[in-house]
Amino acid sequence: MKVLMRARLIVGAMLGTLVFCAHAQSTGPLAVEERSLAQAQSKMRSASTPSAAVNEDGLMVLMQQQQQFEEQIQQLQGQLEELRHELSTLKKAERERYLDLDARINTLAERGSTAKEEAAVAGNNDPEADRAAYNAAKDKLVAGDFSGAIAGFEAYLKDFPQGLSRADAHFWAGKLYSDQKEPDLQKAQGHFQAVADNYPDHSKASKSLYILAVMQANAGEISPAKVNLHKLIKQYQDSREAKQAQGLLEQLNE
Repeated sequence: MKVLMRARLIVGAMLGTLVFCAHAQSTGPLAVEERSLAQAQSKMRSASTPSAAVNEDGLMVLMQQQQQFEEQIQQLQGQLEELRHELSTLKKAERERYLDLDARINTLAERGSTAKEEAAVAGNNDPEADRAAYNAAKDKLVAGDFSGAIAGFEAYLKDFPQGLSRADAHFWAGKLYSDQKEPDLQKAQGHFQAVADNYPDHSKASKSLYILAVMQANAGEISPAKVNLHKLIKQYQDSREAKQAQGLLEQLNE
């Protein structure tokens, strides 16, 4: 009987020891570390997986920014087209004003051109052919055929060395060369220089001299530009171009 009681006590003690060891393993330092590691790994997985809501919000912001940029670009393109149209309109209006003035001056000149016509005949020039050639070139200018107008004015200057409208032909050829999409500034300057040098009393002489000076200044030819501006102020002091020349000269001297 005593032996049986001792055996039961030994078995109970062993079971208690096993239970204690199992509890120690589940609550000891190793178990705590394992749980901490598992929790850290879970947090890392959560942090490394972005939220769908966050992704959608960021995408919406980018799309809105892109739309704003596209709208701004469209606005700038529209403004650029408006400026181009305004510039084209201003150039056209300027040409029309000059052409109207040119027609009036030519009408007045024709009333007292008997002496010039006699000189033209003496130089083997036909006054009627002279006027027809010049007017043909000017008609192309009015119609917007700028290439044809340039060719017409150049042909007139070549065919009529003593022509009645050479100063006008030089002026309009210079304007056309300078107003092209790809300007030929050298030829333009040559025509304006011809008006200023050979026809100083012509109505377009002061304008030609001013345009020539502006072109020289824009090309960095400051010294010749100043010379022409001083000449303009002195020779055509009451003209509108003289006032413009004074302002440009002050800018170049700054």
